[in-house]
Amino acid sequence: MENYECIDLQNVERVSVVKFKDNRVMDPARIEKLGQELMALVDDVDNDNLLINFENVKFFSSAAINKLIVLEKRVRANGGKIRLSNLRPEVRDLFSYTHLDSIFKIDEAQAESLKSFASDR
Repeated sequence: MENYECIDLQNVERVSVVKFKDNRVMDPARIEKLGQELMALVDDVDNDNLLINFENVKFFSSAAINKLIVLEKRVRANGGKIRLSNLRPEVRDLFSYTHLDSIFKIDEAQAESLKSFASDR
């Protein structure tokens, strides 16, 4: 398995679970690297389901959100599904204000997301 600089990856129940290594996703160079890693991940993984767990994230910039939007389109184009989980209230509010909660399926906890992937099969 590849080592990533910006994300941790774990496969759980046929779902690729991504966690961010940075708790403040705002540095432009790191965001660019994050975007590259996420796109490579979509091309490299054996399954089409991707769960992004935000449990460590306290701040997520608009530039990073743009990377997620591109990622969502790529996952969907490949026939997969993407879900988000464990958003802190301040990050959840950002998704709400920008109406991205209508694009992304957001669950309170990782277990809830994993269960929803299993029921989608």
